[in-house]
Amino acid sequence: MMQRLLAHIDWPPGRRPGSAPEPSSSPPPAPLLPSHPLHADADVTDVEDARRTALRKAFTPTHPLRSARRLAGRRTQLARVLRAMLDESAHVVMYAERGRGKTSLINLVSEALRALAFMVGSYSCAAEDDFDAILRGLMRSLPRSLLAVPVQQGEDRLLGCEAALPDGRLQTHDVLGLTGRFTGRRMVLVVDEFDRVTDVATRTRLADTIKLLSDRAAPILFIIVGVSDNLEELLGRHPSIQRNVVSVPLPLLTDTEIEALLERGAQEAGLVFPPAARYAIAGLARGVPYIAQLLALHAGYSMLRRGSQEIARADLDEALEIAVAEADPRVSRLYETLTEGGRDTAMRAFLRSLANGTQDAFGRFVVEPAGPGFLSVAGRAAPAELWQRLVDAGAVRRCGDGGPHLFAMAEATFGNYVLMRAARDGPERRAETLSPVQATTVAR
Repeated sequence: MMQRLLAHIDWPPGRRPGSAPEPSSSPPPAPLLPSHPLHADADVTDVEDARRTALRKAFTPTHPLRSARRLAGRRTQLARVLRAMLDESAHVVMYAERGRGKTSLINLVSEALRALAFMVGSYSCAAEDDFDAILRGLMRSLPRSLLAVPVQQGEDRLLGCEAALPDGRLQTHDVLGLTGRFTGRRMVLVVDEFDRVTDVATRTRLADTIKLLSDRAAPILFIIVGVSDNLEELLGRHPSIQRNVVSVPLPLLTDTEIEALLERGAQEAGLVFPPAARYAIAGLARGVPYIAQLLALHAGYSMLRRGSQEIARADLDEALEIAVAEADPRVSRLYETLTEGGRDTAMRAFLRSLANGTQDAFGRFVVEPAGPGFLSVAGRAAPAELWQRLVDAGAVRRCGDGGPHLFAMAEATFGNYVLMRAARDGPERRAETLSPVQATTVAR
């Protein structure tokens, strides 16, 4: 993929090198500034502010989606969650790496369920949370107007619908008691960031609660969301509840879906993303919507500062500078440690090869022997010594459900950071990455 990206990153506006111009599906953007000579400076400022506001609403890397109108990809997973709950009365466990859009999808699921008269409570976990904290947090998120039983004296100090729960330490059967305390008949409880919970007993009690609710056919369903490779890693090994839970993993987006995300955002913001710009960002994102939105947002701001309506190469350069400078410190420190501050050219080249290598729909790659002193890492030959340095530094992790040869990056966006560093560093670094033949290759 790095070959594809770097071969095409020096694009002229509106055209991908080596191809005919592609028509944009974006509507003609509104003029950037008022053109009438009588317009005052205040009018100009208002237009600029409106354009920036539209851009912030179109690309939201730090905020999850709240409207299905802006959904790119994930329709299969959205339909699966709703089918599990509406047709199968099944609980759902959704999992993926960070930055894959779990919370955005859950927001859309919640919106759809509320439209179908479900009561939907939600809670985002902290590391120290236990079973009681999660359940009380879920009840606090529901408006008190949903309570069928009036709040008793002394309960008015409680928030939301917390009065529906008994005082003291909660038990799994206390959740069953909720069914008669609400005006609605169907309830969904969303527990987000469940991977942060470290207490094993809490995981077990929540699994026991799900089983109890399923055995009694209670009209209360859970959606458990978190960072994980599989259901058991997130919820624990409970074979007895497998039939009561539908697992919904979130794969990476395809390049086509990333480009659709960018095009939809461009239409909303009234700007133009030339095909080559969408192509380059998709290559850097490698299916991670957070990275695509981050680069699009900063490139859009750069475009507005230039007084333009179309993303140019300079705008993507500025977006890369910002994204690299503001990357997660754990990711940037890991890169600096592995490459010895950028001085280790062999490690830099290996990391670029790995980030650009063959991966599955979940960002995982295969590592196998490839002759004395060498390994095949993500489909590319690499010195075993360099791979071992990644292992020793904790930069990679074995994926427990994929056999002994399946690995993933320990930090989900580390590969994206490697690609952005390589793209940011300019022609002198590209020469290290590509041969003249590779530079003309368009392949993932």
